[in-house]
Amino acid sequence: MQSDSGKEHEEEHLSESLVRFEHMLANDDQYYFDVEDLEELIEHYMERLDLEKAWKVLELASSQHPHSSEFELKRADILALKGDYEGAMKSINLLEAIMPNNPDMLITKGSIFSKTGKHQQAVEIYNRALESAENSSDVRLLLSYEYQSLGNQQEALSQLKIGLLESPKDQGLIYEISFLFDSMGKNEAAIDFFNTYLDEYPYQYNAWYNLAIFYIKEKDFSKAVWALELCLAVNENHLMAHQEIGDCFLELENWDKAEEHFKEVLELDEDNIDGLIGIAECSEGRKDYELAFERYKEIADMDAFHAEAWYGMAVVREKQERYDECLPYIEKALEVDSSDPEYWTFLADIKAYFGEFEEAIDALDRATEIYPEEMKYWIAKAQLVFLHVDRELGAEVLMEALKITPENAELHYREAAFLLAAGQ
Repeated sequence: MQSDSGKEHEEEHLSESLVRFEHMLANDDQYYFDVEDLEELIEHYMERLDLEKAWKVLELASSQHPHSSEFELKRADILALKGDYEGAMKSINLLEAIMPNNPDMLITKGSIFSKTGKHQQAVEIYNRALESAENSSDVRLLLSYEYQSLGNQQEALSQLKIGLLESPKDQGLIYEISFLFDSMGKNEAAIDFFNTYLDEYPYQYNAWYNLAIFYIKEKDFSKAVWALELCLAVNENHLMAHQEIGDCFLELENWDKAEEHFKEVLELDEDNIDGLIGIAECSEGRKDYELAFERYKEIADMDAFHAEAWYGMAVVREKQERYDECLPYIEKALEVDSSDPEYWTFLADIKAYFGEFEEAIDALDRATEIYPEEMKYWIAKAQLVFLHVDRELGAEVLMEALKITPENAELHYREAAFLLAAGQ
């Protein structure tokens, strides 16, 4: 591991090289640079996607060090970034003839195959790179991406797990493993995996955090709190862990504990909107509705484009049975964010309360358009249509929902009840 003083020395050296190179360009002059300096300059400009200057350094390097193979690889890297994959591959083929097992060359070749949609060839090249790469976990990550592109998520996950065995504290691998478990919908498998991993590496706070997220997905909020508390035991300043544990305590209706963690969020980030929303929700949970309303209002005053604050005010007024005051707040929430189906269902409830059934049904139409897989929106719409428009049409709404989830028992039961009531 490199010391801070070593890093500072490298940065200082790079800074000197940058000044010399920029001065050389400005004065249309020629200065000598050694191979290492030129490599660092090329990497610096490539990282910033300043490919024009990276290419100028490469041209200088080729003239000053014409027999250095390192710069042929840099040429391939720059050409690939420019999208000139044919030119990049020509450089790779030259290098492969003289150093067929060079891992950097193979990784660049694999990335070109990947960018051109040749994922199976990329897999073959990355497997060759594994044989000589210093850090095989980096190559495992690349292999995982290729298997994902090929639609083989299970093999993609296997590559990441092997990589984590080789580099057990690699945070990038932990994140990618969590992402894949999530995308595959394998919450229980993820919980088993992270529990086993944490038995051996209990100080990996991000693994505790990821474990908690999967408990949350399974609605096991008590276990999520346990995992998040262990995350915070290792890293007490993990902002998202404080936020998530606050949300879990909200679900468990432990308002005091929830507020304690939301206040920790604000200690770490005083203007954090999610933390402020959480504290308002604690007041709402305690049924201190006026304080909750004031807290939501303060958030809306800070950020008029935060839809959740407007929605919070609407919900508080609804809980106070001050229905006539709800409408402007829910309409403002929808003006800011019309993509949340819960806002539309709330609007539907208010419209229905005032007997505006057509507008209520229109609002539920929007909710079903946004999230057609959520059956509660279809059921709410069907009930409104059945009770206030036409019984047979209410049953037809449920038939439409059954096209999406034909095995849903509740929908079949309600459809039968509606048809029976309609005399069919």
